[in-house]
Amino acid sequence: MNAYRLTSCRVRFCLLALSMFLIPGTSLWANSGGFRESIDGYPCGYHCKEPRPGDEVFMVSSRCAPGGCGWQLSVENLQVSQYVVGDGWVSMEWNDFVEMPSPGGLTSVYVHGNWMNTYWAERRGWEMYHELTRGLSMEQKVRHVIWSWPTQEEPHPLRTVREHAVRADADAFYLASYLMTLPPTEQVSLSAFSLGARVVTGACHLLGGGTLGGRVLPEHDPNEHGYRVVLLSAGVTYSSVYPTGRNGQAMEVIDRMYNAFNSADKILKHYRLATQRKGDEAAGYIGLSLASQQRQKVEQVNAANILGKEHSWDNIVCAFCLMERARDYLQWKEV
Repeated sequence: MNAYRLTSCRVRFCLLALSMFLIPGTSLWANSGGFRESIDGYPCGYHCKEPRPGDEVFMVSSRCAPGGCGWQLSVENLQVSQYVVGDGWVSMEWNDFVEMPSPGGLTSVYVHGNWMNTYWAERRGWEMYHELTRGLSMEQKVRHVIWSWPTQEEPHPLRTVREHAVRADADAFYLASYLMTLPPTEQVSLSAFSLGARVVTGACHLLGGGTLGGRVLPEHDPNEHGYRVVLLSAGVTYSSVYPTGRNGQAMEVIDRMYNAFNSADKILKHYRLATQRKGDEAAGYIGLSLASQQRQKVEQVNAANILGKEHSWDNIVCAFCLMERARDYLQWKEV
């Protein structure tokens, strides 16, 4: 009996790890409870490959780039493609990418969560692009960057979840290195779902002069505006951006942050099993712990009554009130 219970617990533990930070594939198309079916004739989660005239859509992939402790990480290892209407994704050199002038002075980067292969990373990225540009004046041109990093599903789910968390720190360095190349006058917004939040907060920590995985950024001109950040069901520790947290210097470079968390999330509820730290909680489950001087920069909302128990990108992208407020941050409106 005891052996059976032990085996049963191990099975449940592995199943939980398998689903940690998983993005369910089912969509929610309800018209009530804060969800929408469509806006301006487009369904929520609209992922058509159709940028607005004058906008630029890129995909930066680190899937073939090295990571882990001891590696010398060079952004030249990243693969860059631009979506060209009529031709699809067209590869380009890194130096050509970073030297291209901005089409409108606004760059937005989206970082996906766990269990995403290249196809799903691209699809989520297009969905975020269409959410970003809803209601945006055609006069305002946007550069949208889909950040595709190696979080595809693999065997040994528990070990994989932990490996992806470590890999997120390497991608934080890659992302920060890219953001350094943007003009200091560029308005930059960053959005992330689930484990992608670890990449974004880590990048901001590095840009703020912090150290991550033994790595620091070279001297660079800081962004004059700071960064606008949107975290959605964030798979990052609740104390991560606190001044003494692992990404404690992130708020130094963040202009404003919007954190939509979900206290009913049945996956993030067990976040501590992935981090192996007793008492650890996810910022996407209980919100971010902030020092008094940080609170004026951060808006937090508990969306449990809208999102329910599912840890689902589909639910978030269909939640009208959440995405409407997120756009205020991502489009650099007054917040």
